[in-house]
Amino acid sequence: MTPRLLEHGGPLSVEGHAERIGAGPWARWLASAAVPDEGTHRAERGRRLARAGAVSDATVAEGRITARVTGSTGNEYDVALAADTVRAPAWEAAARAVRGRGPLQAAAAGEQQSVQLAHLIETRFGARLAPTAKELRRSCTCPDDESIGACKHVAALAYVVADAIDRDPSLFLLWRGCPPVDPAPADPWRAAPLPQPRPLRALPTAAVLRRLGRSGIRAGGVDLADALERAYEAFAATRPDRA
Repeated sequence: MTPRLLEHGGPLSVEGHAERIGAGPWARWLASAAVPDEGTHRAERGRRLARAGAVSDATVAEGRITARVTGSTGNEYDVALAADTVRAPAWEAAARAVRGRGPLQAAAAGEQQSVQLAHLIETRFGARLAPTAKELRRSCTCPDDESIGACKHVAALAYVVADAIDRDPSLFLLWRGCPPVDPAPADPWRAAPLPQPRPLRALPTAAVLRRLGRSGIRAGGVDLADALERAYEAFAATRPDRA
């Protein structure tokens, strides 16, 4: 899958002042995995950076999210969030299993976030759609980087990407190495628009009778078909368009 550069490499910012960033489950899983304790001073400083547009050059690729974050002192740091992707056989099996299943297929297509899809993948195919905090690898070139916790620059990156996932859930699938499945097909019972009718072509009088042939029934000394043909010709002669 092709990596995606968010906002053409420009600054990303999160609007609002809510303490939690990320509304949907996938967005929250990323944020909480990257910042296990969102009540810390570092997490709050990361939220401030996320809202101030300090994150730029954010790129989402299979297994890795990278960006540059400008700290409060004006220095720029390279930040990354990495995790092993979902095993391809597990995702392929899940993609087959959800076809035609409405919301699950929409989630596998990257159109919406779904707890149910993650549950299906884990219980039936033994894979985790979202990494845990221990499985996530964080890195930052700032002096405050630590292997277990998250510096404010890592938190800022996690928060802006979580916000982006709420707008476009397919970003989460890209990061997890899960190619989106085709979206749900249109209603199979809905017919296509009818074609325009062809121009009407008038048939000769009694054409259908001639095509059917002789009836074998006698009426007034003649075959019924001949009698009906004379009647049709009489009716046609009295039509307004023949006057």
